[in-house]
Amino acid sequence: MIQLKYSDEKSHKFYTLLIQQDLFGKWSLLRQWGRIGTKGQTQIDTFDSYEEARAVQDRLVKEKRRKGYSGCCT
Repeated sequence: MIQLKYSDEKSHKFYTLLIQQDLFGKWSLLRQWGRIGTKGQTQIDTFDSYEEARAVQDRLVKEKRRKGYSGCCT
């Protein structure tokens, strides 16, 4: 699981990513984001391989880090 956070004078946000395999052998990338202290929003994308899911996860983490998010894996 990757947990990222962003805080400045005006906002306090979180972004969480988790890759897991489903019962049918597909791979899901679960994304949750929103304001810290709220439930936020959730999106699940499904992929045929772990490598595809990991590539999308890596791209999203890179984008968020460019925007000032920090954090790491747990």
